[in-house]
Amino acid sequence: MRRVLLFLNPLLIHNAKRRAAVEEIAELLSGHGSDVHLQETLSAHSAGQQAREAVEAGFDTFLVCGGDGTVFQVMQGLAGSAATLGVLPFGTGNVIAQNLWMPRNPLQAAHLLLDAETRAVSLGTIELNPVGHKRRRSWYFFIAAGMGVHAALMNLAPTGQGKRHGGRLAYFVGGARLLLQHRVQPFVLEMTRADGSTEIGTACEAIATHVPEINRWRPGGDPFGAELQVAWVPPTNRLGLGHASFHALATRRQNGHYGWGGLPFPRYERVRRMVCRPLNGNANDPPLLVEADGEVLGVSYTAIGMAEQKLNLLWPRSGVA
Repeated sequence: MRRVLLFLNPLLIHNAKRRAAVEEIAELLSGHGSDVHLQETLSAHSAGQQAREAVEAGFDTFLVCGGDGTVFQVMQGLAGSAATLGVLPFGTGNVIAQNLWMPRNPLQAAHLLLDAETRAVSLGTIELNPVGHKRRRSWYFFIAAGMGVHAALMNLAPTGQGKRHGGRLAYFVGGARLLLQHRVQPFVLEMTRADGSTEIGTACEAIATHVPEINRWRPGGDPFGAELQVAWVPPTNRLGLGHASFHALATRRQNGHYGWGGLPFPRYERVRRMVCRPLNGNANDPPLLVEADGEVLGVSYTAIGMAEQKLNLLWPRSGVA
């Protein structure tokens, strides 16, 4: 780490204790010979451009003091470059830190990053029309991307207030509310495997995962692989979606026949590409949301696959579960 930029999410680094932790991390890095600079993300959508400009200015290491959403935005400016990204968990879910076996304490995580190795990880790519725009846009993602009720869960607190006040509990409460109230709608799911074969069917939930663990869920993705692990649920009702979610989290039962009362189990498939689109070209009401790494990006249609670019990620040599 020669020239280090600490990217700060101002919504998460908002109290004196967290600010003090950032200062301690900066002092730690400076004490090990790094030229450290602090910069707040100006907005969620500007972080990628800020990162690109910092790469051009000669910064070689970027440490994100925030959550997975901030990492997602900064990643847009670093993918394919020689710069290295490190994660300091200040967020709610901290799924990336979880998969790096890092402690939730940011200062302890910073100590691990001092001796971390740089590993080139593969990335997913997602393409869609952002809400309010006619032109398609693409993003990179590292954790997962997909369409369905889980994306609506990510949209519960778009301003971040719910997450800051409720933490993970906000997601659990919101998830339970969605299962009771949100309309479960089918859509077309097209999956292309590594051998080029294609399967077209219908689903009510589909998420292409890239990491082994997402909180209590173990989808079994591979951050170094050339494929995505798609978890999907065939068309069903709220009870069926709850049944599939329970087995994904608790029993790991999958790809079986329907259970008692015709309730589905989760299904998994290794793919190179996944396309979700409205059934018979019809618009959904409410619109089916699309998310990547916990960020809601658009509605109704998305194409998800593997990116050509890779990301240099600081990977701790030893961590904690």
